[in-house]
Amino acid sequence: MVAILANLGGATALRAEVRIPNAFAPLPFQRRYMAYFDRGGKRAVWVVHRRGGKDLTAIHQTVKEMHRRRGAYWHVYPTFAQARKAIWEGFRADTGERTIDNCFPAGIVKSRNETEMKIELNNGSIWRLMGSDKIEVVGAGPVGVVFSEYALSKPRADELISPMLMQNGGWASYITTPRGRNHAWKLYQAAKEDPSWFCELQTLYDTKAYDPDATLAAERARGRPEALIRQEYCCDWTAANVGSVYGDLVEALERKGSVADYGAPSDGVYTSWDLGHTDSTAIWFWRINEHRSVDVIDHYEAHGKPMSHYFDVVEAKGYGYVKHWLPHDARAKTLQTGASIVEQTLTRWPGKVGIAPQPSLADGLQAARWLLQQPMRIHTRCGEGIEALRQYHYEWDEDTKAFGLKPEHDWSSHTADAFRYLACVVRYSEAVTRPAQPKPAPIIPPADRAFSLEQLYEARGRKGRERV
Repeated sequence: MVAILANLGGATALRAEVRIPNAFAPLPFQRRYMAYFDRGGKRAVWVVHRRGGKDLTAIHQTVKEMHRRRGAYWHVYPTFAQARKAIWEGFRADTGERTIDNCFPAGIVKSRNETEMKIELNNGSIWRLMGSDKIEVVGAGPVGVVFSEYALSKPRADELISPMLMQNGGWASYITTPRGRNHAWKLYQAAKEDPSWFCELQTLYDTKAYDPDATLAAERARGRPEALIRQEYCCDWTAANVGSVYGDLVEALERKGSVADYGAPSDGVYTSWDLGHTDSTAIWFWRINEHRSVDVIDHYEAHGKPMSHYFDVVEAKGYGYVKHWLPHDARAKTLQTGASIVEQTLTRWPGKVGIAPQPSLADGLQAARWLLQQPMRIHTRCGEGIEALRQYHYEWDEDTKAFGLKPEHDWSSHTADAFRYLACVVRYSEAVTRPAQPKPAPIIPPADRAFSLEQLYEARGRKGRERV
């Protein structure tokens, strides 16, 4: 372990030795992870069961690295809100001490910013707790990054950060529990083939960090789904992304080859938007092909940008647009401009703006599932959007031991909402333009013959259907 001298302050400027990591005795599987970085390792994929101490171990190792090289270090959780709840306000289960206080003892800390979730050490290194949903790459960037619960994180965050780490010789660690065969699974498969990477998968039966048989039995008794148990404690990548709203349908499209790099005309394009006034804004680009089915040809999402930014992005795509479909809340006027999003968009594209139908959330989700089961295609350039649809999932209710009716709000929500609005437009249009089906002619028996049993049954069925 690294030993440092920290100035503890006071009139006598007392100096004492503070050992890092502070009050942490890693288990054997945790020591292997830490030893890799102690030897100068640069990339790690660490797949560990639920409550396996991934974050605690990774933060303690980061503190060591902060004393080896002065710089900025990031710990990136799936969302900013989750990062605050799980890490900044979290406690060690074994000692009851706050995680942050344990990892960053007072003797090494110069300052701590509660709002920004930032800690500066006496040697000048800075640690930030962030969310993959709100990554803004500015300045020199980090020299060390931990992507926590990477399987649930926004893949785009890694794409933004990795080039900086390559340039400055920094390191990256991807720690996670499986969530189906998504971007984390792909990275794990690649890391297994690269001897320069640290790559380990540790189930609860491997680590025995706590009793595996008793834990799984207790989870089953509580009513937790078996697939979720296999996923979280046995690190089973083959278990479906339990609770996913669209995951099964996205996988079905992929199996059929409907997620592909296909050619499509650049005219006749529609856009469907989800607006984030203080959050992310997502846009899907789509068209109706010659077979009267939907081709989704592009996707874009960004965070914290003005509307002018999105207008410029849409125009820079070079498509020929038919209409831009906005959500119902686009009618609200903004404090910054005094005009609604609809009014601003109409100013940019007169006559080409519409408000998407507004069914209930449940009906909208069903419309999106309906669309994904149609003979549609999604272009591979929509990679981040596809991943968002795969990860979009219902909230788990610990009280009822079941998934709720409302999807959880995370990084995937904005893109998934925009797709729901897209589906509502298509579904509504399909219902309006569908040819009316002629009513069957009534059965009129000859005057000299009574109904047969079959005719009576058929007539009854038709009358019932007419009432509906």
